[in-house]
Amino acid sequence: MRRNRTVQVSKYIIIAVVSLLIIIPFWDMAINSFKTQEESTIPSLSLPTKWQIVENYETVIVKGKLVRSFFNSLLITGASSLLIIVVSTMAAFVFGRRREKGVRTWFFLFLLGIITPPSLIVSTLMLKYMGLLGTYQGMILYYIATFSPLPIFILTGFMATVPREIEEAAVIDGASPMGVFLRVVLPLMKPAIATAFIYTVLKIWNDFLFPMYILAGDTKKYTMILSLFFFKGQFYTAWNLVFADLILVSLPVLVVFIFAQRSIVKGLTAGALKG
Repeated sequence: MRRNRTVQVSKYIIIAVVSLLIIIPFWDMAINSFKTQEESTIPSLSLPTKWQIVENYETVIVKGKLVRSFFNSLLITGASSLLIIVVSTMAAFVFGRRREKGVRTWFFLFLLGIITPPSLIVSTLMLKYMGLLGTYQGMILYYIATFSPLPIFILTGFMATVPREIEEAAVIDGASPMGVFLRVVLPLMKPAIATAFIYTVLKIWNDFLFPMYILAGDTKKYTMILSLFFFKGQFYTAWNLVFADLILVSLPVLVVFIFAQRSIVKGLTAGALKG
C-alpha cells in the first residue's frame, strides 16, 4: 500500500516538473510581450511595471504585416491539407484493398518519402521550369508531394482494420466502387482522417524552410512563420515586440491543438480498437 502511494506521488511530482518546464517558457514569452522595450531586455518572470498591451500588439500586427501573412498561411495550409487528405484517402483505399505486387511496390515507394529528405534544389528547379516558382500553386503542389506519405501510411493502416464484408454487402446492394468509397469507407475512416488532417495542418503551418525557398522572396506571399523571421531580424533589439509576434504566430496552432487533441488521440487508437 505504501509502495503504491509512493509511486503515485512520484508520478505527480514528475508531471508537475515537466509541466513547469513547459509552462515557464510560455509565461516568460507572454509576460514580456506586455513590457516596454527597456524592461523586456532584463530577464525576469515578474509582471510588467507598465503594461504595453495595445501598443506592442498593434505595432506587431501593422509592421509585421501579420494580417496578410495570416491569410497567406490560411490559404496555403488549408488548400494543401485538404488536397493531401483527398489524395491520401484515395491512395489508402487502393493500397489497403489491393494485394497485387505492383500496388505493394507503389506503397513502399510512397513510404520512402517518410524517411527520404526532399531535395530543395531539384524541386525548386522543377517548379521554376513549370513556371510555378514563387506562386501559391507551386507551394501547394510541393506540400502535396512532400507531406502525403505519412497520411497515406496512417490511413492505409486504418483501412486494414475495416472489414471487407461491409464493402461486399454494399456491392451486392448495387453500389459502385466510388459509391463504396464515398458512402461506406470514408465515414468509417473519419477518426484516422481527422488525425492525418490535424498533423498535416500543424506541420505545414509551422514550416519555415520550404516557403523560404519556394516563395522566392515575394514578401506579399510570406506565411506567418516567414513574417516572424524577418520581423525578428528588423526588431531584434525590441524583445517585447518579438515576444508579441511569437504569441500571435503561435496562437492559431495552439487553438487548433486544444480543440483537436481528442480527435488526435481517437484517431491514433481507433485502429487498435477495431476488430
